[in-house]
Amino acid sequence: MTFDVRLAVVALSTFALASAAGSVVATLSAKRPRSDSPAAHARVLFRLRILPAAVAVAAMAQGILSFVVFEPRSEQEAIGVVLMALAAFGVALYALATARWARVTMATNRVLRTWMRTATPLTLPGVDVPSFAIDVAFPVVAVVGILRPRVVVARQVLAHSSPAELRAIVAHERRHLENRDNTRRAIMACLPDPLSITHFGQSLTARWHEAAEQAADDAADEDSPNGRCDLAAALLNVARLSAGQPAVCLPASALYRGEDLERRVRRLVAGPAPPPLPSAPLLHRLAGSASLLIAGGLALRAMHEVVEAAVTYLP
Repeated sequence: MTFDVRLAVVALSTFALASAAGSVVATLSAKRPRSDSPAAHARVLFRLRILPAAVAVAAMAQGILSFVVFEPRSEQEAIGVVLMALAAFGVALYALATARWARVTMATNRVLRTWMRTATPLTLPGVDVPSFAIDVAFPVVAVVGILRPRVVVARQVLAHSSPAELRAIVAHERRHLENRDNTRRAIMACLPDPLSITHFGQSLTARWHEAAEQAADDAADEDSPNGRCDLAAALLNVARLSAGQPAVCLPASALYRGEDLERRVRRLVAGPAPPPLPSAPLLHRLAGSASLLIAGGLALRAMHEVVEAAVTYLP
């Protein structure tokens, strides 16, 4: 087997194995109870969800680099069935992720084209991205798009919401923009890892969605002391407007998707949001990343020896 083919098999099999290991770690870690603020909880869930793919990409990069540096080009080694099967699994993970990306992209573009036919520009205070009022049966309020985000608001929401309710709605959507929740949602929808084909992976994404919505809800009282109650009233109003209408399935940060609102409304009217936990200083995060890169470079020889043992001894 030529050097290039061996390199491809090593890269794909390393990715598949590391992705599976990362999925196990993420699954076990996600089952631990947490009492963080919604914003901190959403960050943790997002990191856990991308952990398998991040670990897999890092392991694959290290495997490729160690193979390129230490593997002789002239040898013609045979690779066993186990590594070939792992490489095939890696190809399948990438293929499924690509298919999900294509499906999500086409669905989003199709819905957006329909909405923008009736869209008129809208000015929303504090929102620095294009905003539009649209004609749609379901009372949509959403941030759509990643590279060119825009805010869309159904006309019936504008017509049936008080100024205070609209102010709370805008604060909610503005927080989604600040947190780049659309980017996070798109990344999680297209991850090439085993969690993407399991019920637990879907559950983890749903938990992130709930935490992200609560974190956006907490922005409502930044513009008004009664903002949380105003947002609760807006949610109930939107739910009333949606009666009898099919929900819109869209990978976007939406105010309401047709879900049960009881828990969310009760949380809003219960009192002020808990203070956010401080995140690690940037210097500490940079130092941690640099340490990982240095450790990875020092482990290149050991990585190649592990790959050589796998090629030699696995059937």
